[in-house]
Amino acid sequence: MPDTTSQEFSVLEQAAEWFAILSASDATPAERTAWQRWLDAAPEHRAAWQRVERIHSQLQSLPGAPARAALVAGPRRRRAIKSLLLLCAGVGMGTVVARHEESRRYVAALNAQHRTAVGVVAALPLPDRTQAWLNTDSAADLAYDDNQRLIVLRRGEVLLHSGPDMVTPSRPLVVEARGVRLRALGTRFSVRLTVQGTRLAVYDGAVEVGAGSVVPAGSQVDIIDGRPGALRPVLEETSAWSRKLLVATQMRLGDFLQELGRYRNGYLACDPALADLRLVGSYPLGDTDRALDMLQATLPVRVKRTLSWWVTVTPRG
Repeated sequence: MPDTTSQEFSVLEQAAEWFAILSASDATPAERTAWQRWLDAAPEHRAAWQRVERIHSQLQSLPGAPARAALVAGPRRRRAIKSLLLLCAGVGMGTVVARHEESRRYVAALNAQHRTAVGVVAALPLPDRTQAWLNTDSAADLAYDDNQRLIVLRRGEVLLHSGPDMVTPSRPLVVEARGVRLRALGTRFSVRLTVQGTRLAVYDGAVEVGAGSVVPAGSQVDIIDGRPGALRPVLEETSAWSRKLLVATQMRLGDFLQELGRYRNGYLACDPALADLRLVGSYPLGDTDRALDMLQATLPVRVKRTLSWWVTVTPRG
């Protein structure tokens, strides 16, 4: 969720509550009149209401997740693609090129050989001794030939533990992400597509980025527009998602919920006043509702489920 102030968060909460009331089959004329008064009371109310409607529309138009929509054949699949393009429309001429590229990548992910839905972590079957896992809402293609072992990451994230090739001479193991080639040098590493670019995290061995830059074990780097930035330390726990765990060590609650939100559909956020709370523990990614309930047992917070797809964390009491 984008950063919000406490006031903006409160208005969003009100909008979600009104949406829940009006979505019920027993909504009364008096409630609709009260909602209209609330809606007309301030432009912030109308903007928040439109945001809630937009999230609901996206969920209705793209059931489950874009990767899950890829499993739908025929006209329904075409409608899903059209819905996404329409949702991306109306953003101004300045972003047309970026939106076109985003749409192209979305269609490529729809047609990828291997996909996972939101909340699903799965092994990626490879024709060698390398072990690999696709994270939630991810997509990848394989291109193994006489010269290379290539994995093209189309969406999301992949974790690899490189193994020996079964062909002599050995072929290089390469992950391609947004046109950048990452070559394994006997290693365990993850590659994640972010909004800004590509994040490479190396846990063992080393990975060569492009034509010469090498990222050693214990480091991560963000690659933007094909250029790697500064190296930063990486924690081993960030690879725990392959075991369907989210491990937190003094992790900010705001960051925790942003990460957990990748494994469920809908809106998940917390009151900005709580964002800097720190938490420690291992949380199940296969059951995000249980992970949220665990927060209530360890932190002074309440998990508020206004709608099945609209969940917020607020101060307890």
